[in-house]
Amino acid sequence: MPKFPGTVSGNNTAKYVNYYLEATLNWQDPATNKSNITLHHYAQSTNSIVGAYNLNGNAVSQLKVNGSNVINRTQNMDFRNCKLVDLGTWTDEVEHNSEGKLTLTLSGSFDMKGSSSSVTGGSVSATWTLPDIARKSSISATNATIGGTSTITINKQSDSFTHTLQYSFGSLSGTIATKTANSSVPFDIPTNFYTQIPNAKSGTCTITCTTYSGNNNVGSTTTTITVSCNETDCKPVVDATIVDINQTTVDLTNDSSKLIRYKSTARVTISATAKNSSSITSRSIEGSSVSSYLDIQNASKNSFSVSATDSRGYSTTITKTATMINYVQLTCNANFKRANQTSSTVNLTYSGNYFNGSFGATNNTLTMSWKYREKGSSTWISGGTLSPTISENTYSGSIQCGTNFDYEKSYEFQVDFADKIDSLNTGAITLSKGQGSLEIYDKAIKANGEVLFYWD
Repeated sequence: MPKFPGTVSGNNTAKYVNYYLEATLNWQDPATNKSNITLHHYAQSTNSIVGAYNLNGNAVSQLKVNGSNVINRTQNMDFRNCKLVDLGTWTDEVEHNSEGKLTLTLSGSFDMKGSSSSVTGGSVSATWTLPDIARKSSISATNATIGGTSTITINKQSDSFTHTLQYSFGSLSGTIATKTANSSVPFDIPTNFYTQIPNAKSGTCTITCTTYSGNNNVGSTTTTITVSCNETDCKPVVDATIVDINQTTVDLTNDSSKLIRYKSTARVTISATAKNSSSITSRSIEGSSVSSYLDIQNASKNSFSVSATDSRGYSTTITKTATMINYVQLTCNANFKRANQTSSTVNLTYSGNYFNGSFGATNNTLTMSWKYREKGSSTWISGGTLSPTISENTYSGSIQCGTNFDYEKSYEFQVDFADKIDSLNTGAITLSKGQGSLEIYDKAIKANGEVLFYWD
């Protein structure tokens, strides 16, 4: 508790007298914004003064707080034998300003001029700043997602206080609770918060707490929370369509939603819808950036990855699958060979892969033929059709092409083969001249059975 010393007037006796004010803070009440204080107005001699000094008599004492009298009385003052003279004690409540602050101006005096005392009077003045009264409550709140709930915790300075809670988020504002007495208040984050952050995943929301004592506004405090988007609710909606735009294969299936492996041109078209005030910033198909679609020629698969990203950076990827007919690409391996090195007979063996199935609107078919020409000629001669043996998705066969292929000449042969999609050929296959056999004996050499040399 502070003591504020004063001065004493009179003859030399005055130096033996202490004069002061003593201030005591008893309690403070945040609800009423008041402090209860006690002021003691004292004087006391410092030793037993004897002799010629007159140390007692009637005195008028006064005590003022902020210029107003709180004590004004006349009493006998006797400083003999180190007596403590109580010039007046005052206890009362004083009200702080709206911010909980208070500074008091104190002044005291006593006057013994009307008596025969050697001490004629005294005065004291002081300024006393009291501790602040915590008025407005403090708050904290938990972060939350849009559509979720934040919990606001109010640190109340008085159980009688009520609080109004308000929020601001971008250009939005509103009231969460009005003069609530609760210390914990749920804040359901409005879904229209999405409109304030179309290009961000989160934003800062300010919550203001205004404290009331009755109807008196005693101050406001704020806190901030991070409000985040709910990714599940915000990711863009993505879909796609897959159609065959190759009219040749569409005619075979009679259904553009079906693909024929290796032959169809798949057009994959993406559709993407942004959610909760965002916008679509990019689209991709099979990793390639697109505006709306991608054409995939000779499609070898029927599943395609499609994705879209929005302005918040959220993305959705899906796999879209179409019906696919597992076409087997048509091939042919052909082998033309003389019956022996000097034979004029040529044989053909052949085999390959073939789609032995239905396209939907029609079944596949296989047609084959062969032809030949003498090496150097530009004119092909038809050899006839081939009738392969088909087993599942393969075929094979063999024929004798004829006996009129002079072994001393070279020939070119070719196999033409076709199904409902492709018409192909093996290209010219060269059959070289025949090679005669050479026989060596002790006394002769034969070529192709004829004696070339003989010796004894």
